[in-house]
Amino acid sequence: MSARADILAGKFAKSPAGSAALTKAGGVGPVATLFAGFVGYANATWSYSAQSGGQTAANALSGDGPKSLACGTIREALKLMLREDLGLTDVANADINEYFITKPGLECFDPKVKGNLGNHGSQNFGLGCHFSTHYFLSTGGKFYDPCLMAVYSGERQPIGETTKLVTGCPGGLRSAGTGKDLIILHLLAGRSLPGFGSVWEILTPKECKTALAKNELAWVMNDFTVKASKVF
Repeated sequence: MSARADILAGKFAKSPAGSAALTKAGGVGPVATLFAGFVGYANATWSYSAQSGGQTAANALSGDGPKSLACGTIREALKLMLREDLGLTDVANADINEYFITKPGLECFDPKVKGNLGNHGSQNFGLGCHFSTHYFLSTGGKFYDPCLMAVYSGERQPIGETTKLVTGCPGGLRSAGTGKDLIILHLLAGRSLPGFGSVWEILTPKECKTALAKNELAWVMNDFTVKASKVF
C-alpha cells in the first residue's frame, strides 16, 4: 500500500502520536481523523530533514516505507490530502519566516530529532528547535502543524522566543529576550544533529565573557538589545 492509502486507512492513527494528534485536533471530524492518521504514519515511518533533498510531497504520498521529509514537504503532503481526499477549499499556507525558538512541549514527528538548542557546556541539545523558517497550514480556523505534531489557534503560537542577529555580527550570534531574561545564542561551527545542520548553545551574559572570542564578545557588548538590557 502507498503512504496515502495507509494514512486514509488510519494504520497508525491509534498510535501514541496519532492519538495525541486526534485530541489536539478536536477529537472528532474528518480533519481531526486525517490529521491523526497522517501524524501517526509520519511518526512511525518518515524522518525529518532540514533540506528536502529533492523529495516531493506527491512522491512521499505515492510511495511506501521510510522517507526523509523537510518541514515544507510534510506540510505540502498534508495539504494535498486535505484538498484532494477531503475536498477542502480553504486550506492555506501558514509560514513563519524569521528566526525563533519553539515553545516547550513541541516535538518533531521524527522521534530521533530532539532539537538543536542546548545550554553552554552541555551535550544535551533538547531544549527546543531554533528555526529560521517554519511551515504549516490553516483550515477551518485552526492551524495544523504536522512537523511538530501540533494544532494551534493562532499562526504565531509555535513561537517561544524570536531571536535577533547581534548588531555588527556577520552571523552565528543571536539574542533572545531582554533585561534579566536576555540570552545569547552561539552557533557551534561544524556541529550537526539529526534533522539539523546547525547547532546552537545558550549563553548567559556571564558565560559570554569566557565562551566567546574577543571579537564575538565585542559584538555582543555593542549590541543594541544587550546595551539596553544593562547586563554587562
